[in-house]
Amino acid sequence: MKNVSVANIKRYERPEILSLLVKRVAGLKNKYRQNIAILGHKSLGKTRLIFELLQRSKCSEIIPIYINVEPMPINKFAKNFIGVILYQYLFIEDTGEIVDEFDFLFNRCKEKIPKTINVIKQIESAIKNKTSTYEIFSMVFELPHLLYEETKKPILLVLDEFHNLENIEVENPFLELSNKIMVQKHTMYLLLSSAIYAAENILSKKLSLLFGNFETIKIQPFDNISAVEFIKEQLDEIKITETLRNFLTFFTGGYPFYLEIITEHIKSIARDKKSDCLTEDILVCAIEETMYKDYGVINQYFRNKYHEFLNTSQTNLFSGILLLIAEGKKKTAEIAGFLGKKNHEINRCINRFIQNDIITKKGVFHEINDSLFVHWLKYVLNRQEQSFNMDIFSSAQEFKTNINNLLYRFNIESKKRIEQRIKELFETFENDIIEIDKKRFKLSRFEKVEINNNNGISLIDGIHLKNNWLCCVGKEFIDENKVGEFLAKVKNKNGSRKILVALEGIDANARLKALEEKVWIWDQKTINELFSLFEKPRFVK
Repeated sequence: MKNVSVANIKRYERPEILSLLVKRVAGLKNKYRQNIAILGHKSLGKTRLIFELLQRSKCSEIIPIYINVEPMPINKFAKNFIGVILYQYLFIEDTGEIVDEFDFLFNRCKEKIPKTINVIKQIESAIKNKTSTYEIFSMVFELPHLLYEETKKPILLVLDEFHNLENIEVENPFLELSNKIMVQKHTMYLLLSSAIYAAENILSKKLSLLFGNFETIKIQPFDNISAVEFIKEQLDEIKITETLRNFLTFFTGGYPFYLEIITEHIKSIARDKKSDCLTEDILVCAIEETMYKDYGVINQYFRNKYHEFLNTSQTNLFSGILLLIAEGKKKTAEIAGFLGKKNHEINRCINRFIQNDIITKKGVFHEINDSLFVHWLKYVLNRQEQSFNMDIFSSAQEFKTNINNLLYRFNIESKKRIEQRIKELFETFENDIIEIDKKRFKLSRFEKVEINNNNGISLIDGIHLKNNWLCCVGKEFIDENKVGEFLAKVKNKNGSRKILVALEGIDANARLKALEEKVWIWDQKTINELFSLFEKPRFVK
């Protein structure tokens, strides 16, 4: 297994998810098996979360097996799978020294688990004789069951980036895997994937099982509170203003990987400058070092991501579409008009972006999933591709100016009351169809938007000939009483869409009461999705 710093793992913890996983592993010990699939974009800490789970699950009652699935020939996949199984068995059962070498592991296990070793011999023979890859694959995934039979210890089998099983030279691998999952009742399958579109397709069509179905967990970027706490922990010896802390949350989109890289550079620059305070200059320098400089970790990460996807004969078209969306042109008609293409040509390219988890379609809008990638496209790639100026210093200075301008705009927006920000958001609506929270609706173009104060409650009133919107912002945790107060204020507003913004969360009973009265609940995530779609800075509190 990989060695991962426990200190680093803990910074990526998702307590509620980790608690659920620990509970499921405890259930496995008690002969209750619940398979789980964890999906989330890259750089969100899925693998670190699993290593923390394995760290907490260390005991002699189960055998954990972690497999990082990469595109490779079946013989290499089989040898790696076998090696990990044997190593983990010895780690749990053998008190002697373990040498991380295949022949040592094989010989040490010969007499301890003879049935498992016998099938391993058959696998080796099948590889040598060039037996069908499907048969080899089937024997490999029989090993967890055999190990259980010989040890009577349940198996926790983790397949990281499991969608790559389709890239190990086996035809229909998930057909055979589904058969194994259904009958191996003492093996808990824990599947991870950063290819959300592909993984959801596999789970819904190829691993939709009668027995052994998967509980799906989606990993999201840190919410505002978690991101702020992460930054505080990372910069515990550096004084930082609320504005700069919130800007870091907005700028990185709450991705823990980006936050960790940038805050590590902040600490390094602060040490060099002998400063115990985070200034705007130090922050912008850290962003330049990581995101603009050729050797910057984030710059290299995005550059690899960009070129990996755009290795196609239509590179210019794909690149043009991506840059236009990053610049705020998010509708197919806008993009097609700008590039002089037909709508169907643009949609064909966008569908590829969607299938590769780069873009999400939200009604008529197309949104790039990673907000920091958007900043990189706008301020790094676009500048380098469009500029004829070879002055490196000048271009670096322009990048820093762009980041400073972004910070200035964020600061201006952050000082506004949230009611004012929502009013300005409503004023940008142009009768477009949007999809939020799995609901499609029309963003009416209002004749007028007003903020009316009614006994201490501010109502944002979007006035439209046929369909008014009434929106109230709850700045404290919302209970049933607060829902009742809101309903009392709008009871005479027939034909209006009623929206309650729950910035600090809402009680389950209050949510149910609101839904019964056809009140639409927006949380911070929803409001920030709308701000992002209309090129407005994220709300961070």
